[in-house]
Amino acid sequence: MISLSCILQNKEGELYMVLKLLRTLLTYFLLLLLIVIIAVPCLIFILLPARWRYDNKLFFWMSRMFYKAALWSTFLPIEYIGKEHIPKEPSIIAPNHQSALDILLVGILMNSSPHLWMAWSRLKYYWIGPVISRMALLIDVSSPMRATKSLLRGIKMIENKKHHVIIFPEGGRSQGNQVSDFFAGFVILAKKTKRPVVPVLLLNAYKAYPPGSFFINWTRIKVIVGKPFFYKEDDTDDAFKSRVYNWFVETVKENE
Repeated sequence: MISLSCILQNKEGELYMVLKLLRTLLTYFLLLLLIVIIAVPCLIFILLPARWRYDNKLFFWMSRMFYKAALWSTFLPIEYIGKEHIPKEPSIIAPNHQSALDILLVGILMNSSPHLWMAWSRLKYYWIGPVISRMALLIDVSSPMRATKSLLRGIKMIENKKHHVIIFPEGGRSQGNQVSDFFAGFVILAKKTKRPVVPVLLLNAYKAYPPGSFFINWTRIKVIVGKPFFYKEDDTDDAFKSRVYNWFVETVKENE
């Protein structure tokens, strides 16, 4: 005989799934509406020559509005800690990577400041490829030589510009809050440009919206911005990379 508690648990589970479905569908509807609204101005911006495309104040203001509206449409509780650590001077923003939500979670930290995304070159083959190819610097990680060439091209692009650079040190998405090994791309940028590296730890974004998932799960997301790291004269590439990586590992442990 089925107990009353089992029946109630099943009913609660069904209700939870219905509410999650409705919330997810509402989020997708709002995001689609947002994309329709910004489609025309976005198309105009991506068709501009590079010298105007990356320096347009209106574009970065619109980007901030998009990040803000898109995050709001997810209805997820998000806590930001240490936003004051984002320098006003051009910096290298280095977040871990868990979910498609990361773009929004990190982008809103820029607060309308000019910024350049560095993205995986294979993204140009996805549906968002035409936009990514025009608005971000694509990094070819198929070989160390090609990756270095991509980074040097990026360094040339930001010379004498007040743009933050955003790069994911892991190269791809990790599963859960454990941080994967770092590639040396952000180290090269720090060494060549003398810019500080600002670590950004994203917690629970994977739980909220795992890669390939249709549903958006109700999970509290925490975004922790660390104090900037500087590449010192007596540093080695490995030592600097380890110092930044260890901050992520230690901060994850502190927030478990």
